[in-house]
Amino acid sequence: MELILGHNQFIGISHISEEKAREREKKFSNVENIYKVVEKAAELGYKGMIIETHPRMLEFLEYYKNNRTFDIDFYLQVPYVQGYIQKMNEKGLSGLIRDIIHRTGIKSVSVMALKSVINLAKRDYLSMATSALQLEIAPFVDVDIKALFLHNVVTDLLLALKVTDAFIEYIEYVKEKFDIEPGFITLNFQLFKNSFEEWRIEPSFVMTPVNPGGYDMNPSKEAVENAIKDYKGKIMAMNILGGGAFSVDEACKYLKTFENIRYCVVGASSEEHLRGIVEVMK
Repeated sequence: MELILGHNQFIGISHISEEKAREREKKFSNVENIYKVVEKAAELGYKGMIIETHPRMLEFLEYYKNNRTFDIDFYLQVPYVQGYIQKMNEKGLSGLIRDIIHRTGIKSVSVMALKSVINLAKRDYLSMATSALQLEIAPFVDVDIKALFLHNVVTDLLLALKVTDAFIEYIEYVKEKFDIEPGFITLNFQLFKNSFEEWRIEPSFVMTPVNPGGYDMNPSKEAVENAIKDYKGKIMAMNILGGGAFSVDEACKYLKTFENIRYCVVGASSEEHLRGIVEVMK
């Protein structure tokens, strides 16, 4: 089973306590500290790292490209949902679009061009979505992106609405445009598996919670377990510690009951934690 380093700890997210989140936010506001943790993870045998289009991750990647002392695969998660919602609330759709465009390095956008983009968004959401996707991925094209994961907020919404065309368009676009393996994050693995089988969409790279207590495993722990055992695609387990409710040892024993889980996402913020996880997994 390949170990993949999670990224929540680097952007100040903790499922254990707000105090720990604040500590991590302060520590990893310096991207050099992120780099040191990832460097040690690569040295210990972690094969990849989850990143998203969060400003701090962009800073980290710039530092990585300028000081590259190790190689690691990156698994990119899009879109940066929290940032999108915040930007929409602050500046509306035009502000959101302008921000995405500026992140690609284009310094100015005319009012006429911006209006055209907004009108396109209202008329043709699929074209707009693929255009936004291309803009969001642009800053990451010069690093090794192994798979592009669609955020669970988007994935699960599209599943609930049964928007088959959106999934097909996403898969084809990511493969043809970027030559990257498409992936999905879901909090309802049974619905994901059943929907893709019904729509005859080939098994994809999927990231989903898998932990001893059934935390975020919807519609139920038993349903997800049965769906996983019958799935033919690549599964990446996340939330394996249930937000801190389980030890690495407990999580490892549970994961080993599934023969087809090939990847496992674990968050760690120190060498001691990284090394402890590796020892248990071995």
